[in-house]
Amino acid sequence: MNGNKTEITDIELQQFVDGELSEARRLIVANCLANDEALREKIASYQEINRKLADAFDVRRLQPVQNRLLLIDPGRGRKAIRNIAASLLLMGIGGILGFSLNNQLSSSDYERPIAVDAAFAHTVYVPEVLHPVEVNAKQRDHLNAWLSKRLDKPITAPDLRNEGYLLIGGRLLPDEHRAAAQFMYEDSTGERMTIFIRQAVNTPETAFLHTENNELGIVYWVDNGLAYALTATASKAHLNQTAKAVYRLFNP
Repeated sequence: MNGNKTEITDIELQQFVDGELSEARRLIVANCLANDEALREKIASYQEINRKLADAFDVRRLQPVQNRLLLIDPGRGRKAIRNIAASLLLMGIGGILGFSLNNQLSSSDYERPIAVDAAFAHTVYVPEVLHPVEVNAKQRDHLNAWLSKRLDKPITAPDLRNEGYLLIGGRLLPDEHRAAAQFMYEDSTGERMTIFIRQAVNTPETAFLHTENNELGIVYWVDNGLAYALTATASKAHLNQTAKAVYRLFNP
């Protein structure tokens, strides 16, 4: 902010769109928007991103696909079918985000929202029974060293036993033009949670943000040059609590 209380940052614009600003800052941003066309255009672009994300997480459109999948894989149950259907929808939204956003979003400065990539990776790998991860938890040290090297940042699979999750393992993932990492966890009921991590190329640090699709929720944030997204079938309160634990473990 550089000491200027009327200067509006991109983070604050996103928080304004998401309804996460304090009332005092919201009024300041609203007053600035009234006299600044460039800010209004940015707000419109952020609203478009939110709309695309909302569409991405609307699985009601996939009901016919889910019915067909019932014939293909009856033994996996409704949870696995929902995950597969969601992954198919996220493939489609990836195409939408890549080809039909406005000029600002298609510029070299645009970075695809981490929530989209994290949700896609989650829905693809969480249903796996035999190969949910590349490197299992017994090789935690190797996993940490390998993913740290590929992301060019020191990362460690956080110990989330106090939050009720045991590490299954992790894997390397492609993410646009770079590498990303995914750690996978499981609770005592068999519900799985993933932590998706990538370098934050054009993204400033942010507080915790939240999005959800029915039962699937994502908490995501940027800190110290890395973007994180925690994804699970859990309440917003539980996700936020776990995300705070993850943050503390990455920032001892």
